[in-house]
Amino acid sequence: MEEIKIKGVVIKAVDFKDSDKLVTIFSAEKGLVKARVRGVKKDKAKLAFAVQPFAFIEFILTERSGFYTVINASSIDQFFDITADFDNYLFMLSCLEVVEKTVRENQVQPELFVLLLNSLKSVCYDGAPAVNVFVKFMLESMKYLGFFFNLDSCSVCGGELKTGFYGFSYDYNGLICPKCGNKNEYLDLTQGEFAVLKNINQTEVSKLKNLKFNSRDGCLGVVSLIVKIFKLSTDQDIVTVKQFF
Repeated sequence: MEEIKIKGVVIKAVDFKDSDKLVTIFSAEKGLVKARVRGVKKDKAKLAFAVQPFAFIEFILTERSGFYTVINASSIDQFFDITADFDNYLFMLSCLEVVEKTVRENQVQPELFVLLLNSLKSVCYDGAPAVNVFVKFMLESMKYLGFFFNLDSCSVCGGELKTGFYGFSYDYNGLICPKCGNKNEYLDLTQGEFAVLKNINQTEVSKLKNLKFNSRDGCLGVVSLIVKIFKLSTDQDIVTVKQFF
């Protein structure tokens, strides 16, 4: 039976039969892959490390009738420190949830894969605020998935966005100016929330550690908006992050 080698991040693992787990892997080579890990629920199972969320693993798989089985694995990075802080854990778990809900099995998404790895590294090793990293992850992933919205001009008329007024239109999937806001329903954004959104959008993932905001509420307001836009665009909820609201 042919062996297949992939490198991927563990998205989740669920119980499968008595002592096995079915692990969902986001890989560079094959996109999303589901594979059985035998005996991993037993005491002292040698592959227990390979079914932990966030773990970056080199897997060796076999395939039979379209069903994969893990026969060996080696750890590249476990990102242990992410689990030490509850906020970091929930925000980064939400990134994994987004991947699971937007990437199809065997659909290769190299840009999204690199973005996920860099996001995990930014929180784990750079100490970047996970809320900032989550917002950046969402903004960038929406670009790759084809439903990003413009932050520089009105989505209705194309005019410049004026200081002091910010709104998001679900009908036009973008920000709108005061003139168009008088004619269309929109979701209010405070000036602080808009500043958070713009600053995070303009900052590279590797530099998010240097981005500090005075108001946590402003950051959470942006998270709430992003989650609503994601549902509007994909008809999918990000359940994990809703624990903050």
